Amino acid sequence: MQKQRLGSLKFVVKLLPAVLLLALGLSYTRLGVELENLTLDWRFQARAAADPAAHAKVLVVGIDEDALAKYGRWPWSRDVHGKLMTQLAARPPAAVAFDLLFTEPSADPVMDQKFGDGLALLPSSITAAAAETLEHVAKFTAEYAGNTKAITHFQGDPARLIGNDTGLLPVQIIAESSHTGFVNSPPGPDGVRRLLPLVVRCGTRVFPSLVLQALLQSEGLDTDAVDVVLGQQVRVKGAKQAWNIPIDEAGQMTVNYRRPDSFTFFPYAGLVSQLEAQQGREWPKNFPPVEGQILFVGQSAAGLSDLGPTPHGPQIPLVLIHANALSNILSQDFITYPDLRIVIAGWILLALLTSLLLRHGAIWLSVLVPALMIGAYVFAAFYLFQAASLQLPVVWPIFGFVMVQGGSMLHRLVIELRAKSRITGMFGTFVAPQVVKQMISSGEEPKLGGHQAEITAFFSDIAGFSSFSEKMSAERLVLLMNDYLTEMTDILHDNGGTLDKFIGDAIVFMFGAPLAFAGHAYSACRAALLMQKRQLELREKWRKEGDWPDIVFEMQTRIGLNSGQAIIGNMGSRRRFNYTMMGDTVNLAARSESGAKSYGVYTMITSETKTLAQAFKDDITYRFLDRIIVKGRSTPVEMYELVGFDAEITPETQECLSLHKRGMERYLAQDWDGAKTLFQSSATREIHKDSNPSLVMIGRCDALKAEPPPADWDGVFVMKTK
Repeated sequence: MQKQRLGSLKFVVKLLPAVLLLALGLSYTRLGVELENLTLDWRFQARAAADPAAHAKVLVVGIDEDALAKYGRWPWSRDVHGKLMTQLAARPPAAVAFDLLFTEPSADPVMDQKFGDGLALLPSSITAAAAETLEHVAKFTAEYAGNTKAITHFQGDPARLIGNDTGLLPVQIIAESSHTGFVNSPPGPDGVRRLLPLVVRCGTRVFPSLVLQALLQSEGLDTDAVDVVLGQQVRVKGAKQAWNIPIDEAGQMTVNYRRPDSFTFFPYAGLVSQLEAQQGREWPKNFPPVEGQILFVGQSAAGLSDLGPTPHGPQIPLVLIHANALSNILSQDFITYPDLRIVIAGWILLALLTSLLLRHGAIWLSVLVPALMIGAYVFAAFYLFQAASLQLPVVWPIFGFVMVQGGSMLHRLVIELRAKSRITGMFGTFVAPQVVKQMISSGEEPKLGGHQAEITAFFSDIAGFSSFSEKMSAERLVLLMNDYLTEMTDILHDNGGTLDKFIGDAIVFMFGAPLAFAGHAYSACRAALLMQKRQLELREKWRKEGDWPDIVFEMQTRIGLNSGQAIIGNMGSRRRFNYTMMGDTVNLAARSESGAKSYGVYTMITSETKTLAQAFKDDITYRFLDRIIVKGRSTPVEMYELVGFDAEITPETQECLSLHKRGMERYLAQDWDGAKTLFQSSATREIHKDSNPSLVMIGRCDALKAEPPPADWDGVFVMKTK
């Protein structure tokens, strides 16, 4: 067990780095990113109900359906925006940021002038610009974008920023009357803008985004107040406070989306109307104050172009992205990330411990515990995101954890299959494969106990084996016996037999156990005949090898069979037992093997075996030998010689058997002379001339003639030896 646990530890230690690299690699693929973003959207949606209100300073002015109905089809004449700015001068916001591009001059220049005049009334007004690749636009080389100076305090490679060599700026009068903020925000692979650039490259210069510019103008700051360190932060130093905004290597902040209705919306047309109506009057308390707020003006009407997907829906006004970002900055409400090294270390520890602790436990635990741990991790990821905007990675840790647990279970399965294979291989040399399969499939340890079943017991022994031991070295004898026993055992196994034991050169088998099958008696008879044939082939093989003593070439095996009820099962001591058989049926089979010598035959079976075998398939020739009472029994039994397959019996043997049968009839009729004459005729046709049933019966006739049996003699012969 200790060795097995050490092997498990080595496997898991090798598996962990490979899976970790694979899982981390997945997180950088498009599939991994999209899956992680999907789980992130679920987290945004799950916490939406608990989202706090957006920062009170942020106000979204939406160009909605009412505004379109009032001012006509989009795009509007720019004097509409000029009118808004003129009215806002009475209640000056901290900043007004237009998430709208005014890069093409109006058909009537007066309209641009009116808008420019309105913008000039509020020095903190901002209009949008975009760094775009356009052939007809010259490369941007100026230090100013409209009325906005480039950021000079910058650390990092500007080439890594979102941007282009050319840019779209507001028309001159609008650009000169306002500050400029870049609105570049490329969507991710799934169309959602999760990252928003705070600084944008235009030409060789770096300029603030619409969001960063809104922060600057609301605080009365210029770009000189901005320090940028790519991959770390954008720092804005104000008169009263400073803002540290985390950014990535491309100068982008991660937008911590809050639900859309957490922001205060003021319809565009409604704001204009309210400003007109409240001139010189007290501003209603049920309206956003406007004054001192940062206004983002953008499209919100369905059907307009500036709508797109966010974690909260497929068609959300994109002006909310800028509003979300600024609210995050003002509230210091940023998404944070755990130290990847800590996550990896924790993942390794959990994966290692669970793999080792569950490896040798129940399968259901190996499934349930990892599932519960994955559920707990997902719950923690959702909870921490809601409570602290901490974004734990979800996809790669779960993917890797499943891979480790799955790999560990697969390895365990392979080990168990190998172990079962080893058990089958080891025990298959002692018991039949059916027994091994039964042991494995039962899932139970072998235990003491047995049951009664009908079987055919098989015993075989090499005639005169002690002579082999005298004439051969131990090494040569072992080699010979291994060759012999392998061939004989294979035949027995192939015919459905189950090995009970080897006793030196003796083989003990059973047919019909542990799995009962019809024709077990016939299978045993067939195996016995095939063994005798194979022994003849082995003798020729050994003769050709030329380095064996002559006795090997005369090897003969005696076989005894008997069928009937026997006790089958695991028998022995509690510490060591064997799958075996016992009972009177087994004893009689053993007596049949030893008694075969007395009749000059090499395979002797009982009438029970003959009857069962013939009932299953009648293609074997049998010879009646005698009715005997073996030593240790009181009941007589008829004994038969297993001669051979019908198709292989020669005419001479058939004549021999016919004469022998007639002789047995005269013998049982106590016609000793008539029987002897017939036996003498059959003896000349016997295969074995020196010892055969005919010679045995000739001697029996002489003995009984000299000492006749009683008048009621029933033909039973009592064996004096085993």
